[in-house]
Amino acid sequence: MAVVISVANQKGGVGKTTLTMNLGYGLADMGKKVLLVDIDPQFNLTFALIGMDVLKYTDDNVGTVMTRESEVESAIVPVRANIDLLPSHLNLSAREIEIINAYNRERRLEKALLPVLPDYDYVLIDNPPSMGIFLVNSLTASDYVIIPLELSYFGVIGMQLMFNLMRMIREETNENLKLLGLVPNKFTRQTKVPKMRLKELKEAYPDAPILTTIPKAIALEKAQSQGLSIFEFDGKSRASKAFSKLTREVVDIVEG
Repeated sequence: MAVVISVANQKGGVGKTTLTMNLGYGLADMGKKVLLVDIDPQFNLTFALIGMDVLKYTDDNVGTVMTRESEVESAIVPVRANIDLLPSHLNLSAREIEIINAYNRERRLEKALLPVLPDYDYVLIDNPPSMGIFLVNSLTASDYVIIPLELSYFGVIGMQLMFNLMRMIREETNENLKLLGLVPNKFTRQTKVPKMRLKELKEAYPDAPILTTIPKAIALEKAQSQGLSIFEFDGKSRASKAFSKLTREVVDIVEG
């Protein structure tokens, strides 16, 4: 049965999609069978993996699965060895109102994924930069949460919003939800500010596990724009080594 991990932060531009994609590829390279789920109406993960083919999935995507217009098995797209995708679509935003008004709305994604969980080792969910119904569905369906963040003042302070939401989810829909860890992203040593913010982060949230720090790297942006993982684009780069370390760390925590 798959372990379900949400990659989430209500703040935009913190590297959720980059982390989801490269962690997924890292797990696949370790022989794990991975399903990537794109529940973000901006569909960046979907576009990175299948490009303009996103247009083919009007009737089979995460939105139609959540509204029960299609079955999850028919919506899953093979990407490469050990990696499949449940794609987002341009029309996902339009589904939001329908889902909000649906019965048992918080569990639509959880119930949709149930039939395929035995087929995978890991399910990674890429979330939108908002606190809406899609994120609530994602956290309700998940065993763990990874929170990527930039080491800025607002990035550190904004963690409290995510922790508040996680507490609400534990109280209302998923008492077993756990924080896998925080991932400081886009780290640079060119100024002292990120290092100072990392210290503040540890002081502000002493009980929150802090995982491998991902360096700021143009290679990550270039790789994603070409639909490649950092391992394929530049396997010897600092970013590639950081994601390899993060992948091993996640497996060690989850599988003991």
